[in-house]
Amino acid sequence: MPLTESPVETLKPAPRTMARISSGTFPVSRGYRLRQMLYNPWSIPRYPNNASGTSGMELDGLDETGLVDSDETPDVIIPPMPFDDAPVYADTIDLSAVAFHQVWGGLLTPENIAAQVHTNDIRYHAWVAAMKVVEQDRQSRKERTPRKRPLLDATMDQFFVELSLALLDLCPGPVIVFVDPRLHDDAAAMVDRARHLVALFDKANVRRWRVVVTLPATEDGIRAAAVLTQEYSIQTNLSLVSCLPHAAACIEAGAKMVTMSVGGILEWYEQQQKPVPKVTVDHPGIETIQTCVSYILLNKLNATLMTADIRNWTELKQLSGIGGAALTEKQLDQIPMRTLTTWFPRSNDTSRSTINARAAPYPTRYLESKQGFLMSLLPASCRSLVSAVLYVRLGQMKVWMEEIEAVVKDELKHRIKLTKMDVIGMYRCKSWVRRPTPTDADRKESSTGGLSRRSSSSSLASSVSGSDSEHHEKVRFPSDCKGTATPLIEGVDYF
Repeated sequence: MPLTESPVETLKPAPRTMARISSGTFPVSRGYRLRQMLYNPWSIPRYPNNASGTSGMELDGLDETGLVDSDETPDVIIPPMPFDDAPVYADTIDLSAVAFHQVWGGLLTPENIAAQVHTNDIRYHAWVAAMKVVEQDRQSRKERTPRKRPLLDATMDQFFVELSLALLDLCPGPVIVFVDPRLHDDAAAMVDRARHLVALFDKANVRRWRVVVTLPATEDGIRAAAVLTQEYSIQTNLSLVSCLPHAAACIEAGAKMVTMSVGGILEWYEQQQKPVPKVTVDHPGIETIQTCVSYILLNKLNATLMTADIRNWTELKQLSGIGGAALTEKQLDQIPMRTLTTWFPRSNDTSRSTINARAAPYPTRYLESKQGFLMSLLPASCRSLVSAVLYVRLGQMKVWMEEIEAVVKDELKHRIKLTKMDVIGMYRCKSWVRRPTPTDADRKESSTGGLSRRSSSSSLASSVSGSDSEHHEKVRFPSDCKGTATPLIEGVDYF
């Protein structure tokens, strides 16, 4: 039988692999992603044009090599990158760790200061602060100038400034310093303390853009942030923000940064739901934070959202488009490239967080309301979340502030004692000088009762003893200076 040739099968092209659209925040640098894209063009996320009816995974007019077809013209020559670097702030005051990791900025909190306030490195800055404040107080008393604020409050502010200056020497970016959170219900006091802190930075020749003042996101804290931003041009960071209406009120006040506690928000949702939901993009806590991020990006607001209190990297990888992250020393050790890259949400994103962000009203009018808007105008779920995240944390901060204040107060007391010590009187009253013992000639003269006839030897001895007695009369003994002697302080090395 003749062999019949089988019909030639039509070779079908292999299905085109769609480039996956990434999302989240990862510990890699933007330059690393750019090199990956140049090496492999297929790693570039493909976004659709408005006229395209595809599923949103590739651009019209691009061939297999990623180049533009000749019959179509792209909307833009260089498309915007869908990712960018996210600044890293060191949530630690370990200066050696900050210098090693080369982060963008530093974050001071009552928690990280209280954790190391008893170390020698941190107590040194407390000693410097006490010395400067006491010296300024002495100078003002000489000039008869009234004291502007209590010594302890002035020393606490100077202590925070000294720590911030040490961080500024190690970081190219700003340092985020905080106002005493125990003043969370007094807007006027927070404004006064923030202005005093910034004045100390101005005195140290620190530029304003490198100083951000943190206020608790209570109602008084939000109003204080509005005053500091509008009247004094001071950059503020409102911390412990918990939900979208809460964040909208903070942004309305003109806050430069809004900090959300990732761990606190997720823990509250995990306590409300059983079983505990997995940490994915569908986690209600992740959706709440992502809604605030999308709200800022969609409305193109001049504010950034920073994440803090991150429990693990899985939580950070679910968040896209964040403006920064505060990482602890342990988390900094786990970053291979000392930076983060965050992917922006897609323009055609249909997730619940993006839908909620688009439906949120903008601009808001919370600050025009009467006192008590934070708990009266927010939904019931938001009020419960604010109470759990904000006010519980403020109670913990009170304990940490008391621990810091005890150390600073101890250094201040010690410095005041040293200042009041009469060092000159202490050196004049030499208690170790022995009284001179009477000589034989003195004994003979006293026994004879002052006879007129003396030998040449006795006259010479008397003249010598007379000169010695004149010399000893000039020496002051402890019994002669009881009123001027200053008691020694135990533990002080005077010599």
